[in-house]
Parts: sequence; structure tokens; C-alpha cells
Amino acid sequence: MIENEQFERLEKQFKKDTAATYFISKYYFSVSTNKFRSEYGLVPGEEINLMLQKKLQAQNFTSLFHEYIHYIHEISTVVGNIGLSLDLILKSIFSNYFGTQLDNCEYNGFDFSNKDLLDKFSKIYATKEVINGGGILEGILLGIDSFSLTQQDAYLLDGTDLVNFKIDIPLIKINLFKEDQYKDTFLPFGKFYIYEGLAYELDRIVNQQISGLSEIKDELKATEYTILRSLSKYLYPNIDKECFLVAASLSLAYLDSGNVFISFVKRLKTEVEAGGNKDDILYKLKCETSEVLVSKLVDFNEAQEEIVQIFKKRKQLYKAFTIVTEEAKKAYLLRCESPTFEVDLVFKGEYLKLPDLLPVCDYMYLFKDADEYMRDLLGTASFSDEESQALKVLIAYDHYQKAHWINSTNQIEKTEKNKCPFFSCCNLEYRKTQEKLCAEKPWRLFDISFNTDKQYCWYGQAVGEFKGPNEL
Repeated sequence: MIENEQFERLEKQFKKDTAATYFISKYYFSVSTNKFRSEYGLVPGEEINLMLQKKLQAQNFTSLFHEYIHYIHEISTVVGNIGLSLDLILKSIFSNYFGTQLDNCEYNGFDFSNKDLLDKFSKIYATKEVINGGGILEGILLGIDSFSLTQQDAYLLDGTDLVNFKIDIPLIKINLFKEDQYKDTFLPFGKFYIYEGLAYELDRIVNQQISGLSEIKDELKATEYTILRSLSKYLYPNIDKECFLVAASLSLAYLDSGNVFISFVKRLKTEVEAGGNKDDILYKLKCETSEVLVSKLVDFNEAQEEIVQIFKKRKQLYKAFTIVTEEAKKAYLLRCESPTFEVDLVFKGEYLKLPDLLPVCDYMYLFKDADEYMRDLLGTASFSDEESQALKVLIAYDHYQKAHWINSTNQIEKTEKNKCPFFSCCNLEYRKTQEKLCAEKPWRLFDISFNTDKQYCWYGQAVGEFKGPNEL
């Protein structure tokens, strides 16, 4: 049975507010300061200067680092890159149902009578889910009972045709405690738990190093952040942290990352218990994975070029995806040369070298004030103003599609409110004069701009470029 004192401690950890979020396919992250602007001496609408930005960075460093690790994995790994490719296929299908009139933002909704596109959409979406695996735990993790492999269908596009292949997905049986009850549940182990486990374990090591602590401050034990650790200990009770983090990082070079991770941990256990040297075994695993990555280098680079060409006549998105794919090519080459570079540098205490190897993506600092006008800071650490502007159009591009999915603009406007992702950090005239639109249906700003001065905000540009080739 779980002791009351232990339960209270775990429950407090489980309910801990999310400090930061990395936005997949948008290439930026947000960090909650959990403070009011006045606590930093800021008056409403006052911009945040460089000195204060440095202070915010120092105060929120481990949260920033956690999300930066997510960015590293999305931009540099096979699993991360395939996620982008699948997402762009969904957006391509989505773009088939825009109205032909260029003077408005309206999306017509999914045509369910088009069986071919419906089949592609559902199978590509399902493939994303298969690769991602499970998600946030609905309770406190007590332990892992067992695991088994289940084979799932997955699909990629070859030209215009869907190609089917099989992925072995580990299904892990876990014990949870929720609302005074014990329950068993099954989780598909994939990208999500590997991403979160790697980022959490590495940010805890960095936190220990910068704080001078004698031991790790394990704030989110017994949550989805420690599924990776728990599974590692279930498979190999004596495994150390470096071993399972190296295995996790290497596994992201394979689409069946969960299955590969388990095979690497099992191999470590077998070879160490047979008298092998841990460092020699890790080196051998790294070399083998490096060979796999190098063998796919040409294909990877060609895939990046194909992504850019999709947006050749869409000015801002072409620029944004040129930036993203160039960073991806550099990051992938780095991983070919050093397949677990992010883990290795953290264990050496040299984590500050990471931004020199892979520049940090854009970020947002969030404050607690109720008044959202110019409340938050959206900043860039690595890109020129022109590049950052294009990346913000990419953010709006993704937001517009995910706000709609299969529903028409008219449908979602009757039932939902979708706030512009820049609502709390924008000072354009529209933000003052069209606040309700910005807060509920920002795509309508495209209509206003098209029919007046043709001066488009980031969101308006994204809608225009979704509709087709343009010179916005």
C-alpha cells in the first residue's frame, strides 16, 4: 500500500503547474515566469529590455533548457523529422478545401465524400499517433508490471501513393494511483515518453550542476516524465542514468523508437552481465547508430529540399522552411558524427556548448497579469529580424490548420474561440482596433487586410500563404 505521507508528496508533484511548453511543428517554446509584470518593475505595455531578458533567462534556465532539448530532438533526429513530414502531408490535404475566392479566409471543411483524401488523412494521422505513443498520465505512476509488443500499421507517401509498413510498438502495463484507487492501464511506449524522459532527466542534471546540489531534485517523479526511467529500471534494475539516456537518444534514429530503446537496454544488460565494459558497449551502440544515420544522409538532405520546394511560391513560408531545413541538415550531420551529443555534453558539464552547435529557437516568456496587451515577450536568440518574422508566419500557419482540422471556418466560429498565438505580445494597430477578432478568430484579419490596405499581420500572411502562391 502507498503511505499517506508518500501519497501527499507524489500528489503535490503530480499537480505541479506546467512551467514551459515546446510547440511541435511551430519551432518555438513558451516559459511561464509565474510572476506579474509589476514584480519586475514593469508598467502595462512597457517593453522588456535586454537586461531583464537575461534575468528571466537565469531565473528560468532549467525550464528553458528542457524545452530546448525538445527542439534539438525535433530538428536533429529521424523521428523528429518524420513528424514534420507527416504534419505537412496533413496540411497539404487540408489545403484542398479552401474556397476559390482570394478575398476571404474561409475554409470549407473536409469533404467526406472524397474517399481517397479521407483515407490518406486518416492513415497519416494514425501514423503520427503510432509513432508518438502514449501521453500524459491520468494518475500517479507506481510501477511497471510488464510489457509486450504489438504490431501497428503505419504509412508514408511515395509520390502520391500511400506505402504501408509495420511498426512494433511496446505496450507497457503500468500501475497508477488516482482518486484513492489503484488501477492498471496499458500505454504504447514511443516518441512522447522518450522525448519527455530525455528532456526531464537532462534538465535535472543541469539543475543539479548550476545549483551545486549534492543530489538530483526529482520534482516530477511518478509522472509521464519518468516513464522512461521506470521502464529502464524494470528491464535492467542496475542500469545507470547515462546508459538509459544514451539508449534513448540513439533510439530516436529509428521510427520504431520505443522498440529499439528496449532492445538497446536489454543488450546493455546482457553484455554487462556477461562481463562487458559499459563504456565499450555504449561506444559500440553509438558507432552502429552513426553508421545507420550516415547511410541515410543523402535521403535526409533530399527530403529537406523537397520540403522547401513545397513552399517555393509562398514567400514567408519558403523563407521559414528554408531556415528550418537548413538547421535540420546541420543538426543531422552533427548527429551522424556524434549521435548522442546532447547527452554527452550534459554529462561532461558542458551543456553551454549546445547553443554553439545548434542555435536556440524562438521563445516566449509568459506573465500572470489579467491584462494581456503586450503582457508577454516573444523573442529570438539566433535569427535575424527578417528570419524571425518568417518563423512567426509559420507559427500562425500551423495554428490556423490545427484550429480547423476537418471543420469549416463557419462551423468553428459558431462553437469555438481561438486566440491568436501572438495575442499577448502584439502591438499592431489591429490588436487595438480588432481585439475581439484577435481573441476569437484571428484568421478574419486576412479579410480586412485584403479588402483594405493589403498590410497583413503575421496571421494574415499565414492565411494568405495557405490559400496558395502569393506575394503578400
